[in-house]
Amino acid sequence: MWSGGPPPPPPPPMGAAPPPPGTGAPPPPLPAAAAAAGPPGGGKPLTPAELEAQLVEKARKWHQLNSKRYGDKRKFGFVEAQKEDMPPEHVRKIIRDHGDMSSKKYRHDKRVYLGALKFVPHAVYKLLENMPMPWEQVRHVKILYHITGAITFVNEIPWVVEPIYLAQWGTMWIMMRREKRDRRHFKRMRFPPFDDEEPPLDYADNLLDVEPLEAIQLELDEEEDSAVHEWFYDHKPLVKTKLINGPSYRKWHLSLPIMATLYRLAGQLLSDLIDRNYFYLFDMESFFTAKALNMCIPGGPKFEPLYRDMEKGDEDWNEFNDINKLIIRQPLRTEYRIAFPHLYNNRPRKVRLGVYHTPMIMYIKTDDPDLPAFYYDPLINPITSTSKVDRRERRTIEEDEDEDFCLPDGVEPLLKGTELYTDTTAAGISLLFAPKPFNMRSGRTRRAEDIPLVSEWYKEHCPPAYPVKVRVSYQKLLKCYVLNELHHRPPKAQKKKHLFRSLQATKFFQTTELDWAEAGLQVCKQGYNMLNLLIHRKNLNYLHLDYNFNLKPVKTLTT
Repeated sequence: MWSGGPPPPPPPPMGAAPPPPGTGAPPPPLPAAAAAAGPPGGGKPLTPAELEAQLVEKARKWHQLNSKRYGDKRKFGFVEAQKEDMPPEHVRKIIRDHGDMSSKKYRHDKRVYLGALKFVPHAVYKLLENMPMPWEQVRHVKILYHITGAITFVNEIPWVVEPIYLAQWGTMWIMMRREKRDRRHFKRMRFPPFDDEEPPLDYADNLLDVEPLEAIQLELDEEEDSAVHEWFYDHKPLVKTKLINGPSYRKWHLSLPIMATLYRLAGQLLSDLIDRNYFYLFDMESFFTAKALNMCIPGGPKFEPLYRDMEKGDEDWNEFNDINKLIIRQPLRTEYRIAFPHLYNNRPRKVRLGVYHTPMIMYIKTDDPDLPAFYYDPLINPITSTSKVDRRERRTIEEDEDEDFCLPDGVEPLLKGTELYTDTTAAGISLLFAPKPFNMRSGRTRRAEDIPLVSEWYKEHCPPAYPVKVRVSYQKLLKCYVLNELHHRPPKAQKKKHLFRSLQATKFFQTTELDWAEAGLQVCKQGYNMLNLLIHRKNLNYLHLDYNFNLKPVKTLTT
């Protein structure tokens, strides 16, 4: 009945699961040819080493199959694990060779240049974002560039510690005022600085060997500013200390002497106003109410009417000027209408109620560092007593009552051995009332362009002694600020995308480190080449693009 092979195994009972792999179930029958050939290897049994090698090979194939099945799909065809920085000469040679794109040698690169045109705004943005500061002599930045020289990105984010950054600009303010007073090196710059037909300078030929100008730095006192003297003007201050979280430069934690020194150095840019009652009827809620009521706070911004039906209230007879209503015979001041909008207005719509009063602050900022932490300022007026006789009589009565009581000999006042104040007490009290970020000991770093330096100035009342143009400027800035706050909406959650990481993962981009000025010259050349190629692609031969990015007609245009 069977063709010489062993009988098949009996079938499993109904409903029984098949045996798991690796158990003692009988193996399936071998084909006749394989059974006749015997075991592999010509009938010789496998040695333990050969069996081990077979198992290793089988495991390798199994791992390879599953890594393909469950691995992440790559977005790019080629990914290099770790790219080494290229020497700066590499990108310099590429940019120099591509100076004139009319050569036939670069006809295949023209499409790449035109494709990179949409990334030029981002390249300019990253270039301006990483602009060197006045206290830096030169700044070297990380660069991500295309291997054809089509585009160059500055691959850095200028993270700064906010108190240090404000203090640095505070010292720059002092130096600029001195320079304006002395006027020794003052010269107004003419823009654009170069002629229309003058190509951008080649960095390697003209600027590489030139010594940069001295940085603008305030000379700090080694004793008074000892807490910040050594590192104040560094590119990334304190990056290798425990006060910063590490090379990522994302968190900071500063000590009290450092914060006190930074607060003093930044004093030129900070407001001296501490009491919030100064901003009564000059805060955001008051501006919103004034806008809704179509009124103007003295010194504040003026807006278009929010509702166009406000004039109907001046009719002879309606429900709002009924004789039975309350009639006020004297004109109402604007401040009354804004402070109490529901009381002094007929139809208050979209008004905001502001804070009427905040607790009074008795802190007085001192300019003399030699004064003690607790002292009686002459600005404080003493309240004199009117009746001294009653107080004396009351004191004699109290002395009579307490005559029999006395403290034991060993009793001492609490904290007797503790000093009333130390060298840092006055600094700590001043930081307690300081504006943000000087009232914090730790925080997160921010981008340099996100830190407001002088925006608090126009949020205060403009001094009446200032010229009219300054007051108008204050009002325009305040109007823009109020509109931005009014139209602000919470940002929507979005997936974070990393453009530079994606580009760097391809084989078409390399990295290096260049001077910021050299990167800027490269971006200017690349932008000029792209726009020139676009003009020729569209056959606009009657237009000429100069090096200051002005479009000029080659010949007189007719209609």
